[in-house]
Amino acid sequence: MVAPLQAIVGKDARVLVGPETSDDAGVFLLDGRGLVATADFITPVCDDPERFGRVAAANSLSDVYAMGGAPLFALNLCCFPAAGVPTEAFTAVLAGAARALVEANAALLGGHSVRDPELKFGLAVIGVVDPSRILTNAKAMAGDRLVLTKPLGTGVLINAYKADKLDADGLEPALVEMERLNNVACTLGLEHGARAATDITGFGFAGHALEIARASGVGLRVGFGRLPVHEGFYRLAEQGVTTGCTGSNQHHAAPFFRDWVGLSPGQLELLHDPQTSGGLLLSVPAERANLLVAALVAAGHRAAEVGEVVAGPPRLEIVA
Repeated sequence: MVAPLQAIVGKDARVLVGPETSDDAGVFLLDGRGLVATADFITPVCDDPERFGRVAAANSLSDVYAMGGAPLFALNLCCFPAAGVPTEAFTAVLAGAARALVEANAALLGGHSVRDPELKFGLAVIGVVDPSRILTNAKAMAGDRLVLTKPLGTGVLINAYKADKLDADGLEPALVEMERLNNVACTLGLEHGARAATDITGFGFAGHALEIARASGVGLRVGFGRLPVHEGFYRLAEQGVTTGCTGSNQHHAAPFFRDWVGLSPGQLELLHDPQTSGGLLLSVPAERANLLVAALVAAGHRAAEVGEVVAGPPRLEIVA
């Protein structure tokens, strides 16, 4: 989709990370520093507008952290219905996002609003990164270990809640994880020598893992039993709860996907379930992986070493 645009704008030496590697954000060189730029918005994940605002902000900020950066400032992106939603709810959404920005030590400069029949909200975020320490999809090396910093399964849980198949208490643990910023995971990943990273969002675990595999020219071998999963996911998947993106995620991943386990439908659902404000998938030197996981767990993350990087061709192998 972006290839024709690249032909128009040409190659700019100031672009350190562009669309070629399907990274989470772009990076532009300015006065010796890398500026990280991203934008994202989502539909509501819960009935509490303030918490939705916080989740939406965490989701948008995550792309900066996935590049190894720190956010500087943000602009609100408000797609709000003209009727049917009280003004107080919009105010609460913005307040929740503002509180997330305070935690991220980022400024709010304003934003833009449009009328939309379906409520959506997110942020455009600008951050800064050391050009010598950018985390991209393209630097994973054979022998590295893969560390995932949050559990999987938010897509099914959110839709189950919307369909009254999961109550607020059942959604709460996932909501807490969605509100969690990836700032600590980014910092610890850099401290432990992470070479590549992505955040797990709309394309699901398999789709985002394959972005690392293709950009780096390597294979990823993941132990399915090692993946952290939100409680209740399999029960809900067995009841037929899914998302509108899961099927297309599975279709797009299929040419590079190798199932050596004989995964059940529910297990396949997990790998392709689109995540909201998911964790980071980090490629780290083997000798640092256990130390990184221990540091993440000590910081309150449900993190796990989930696999390894192997020599190409690009693929995602699922093993026991």
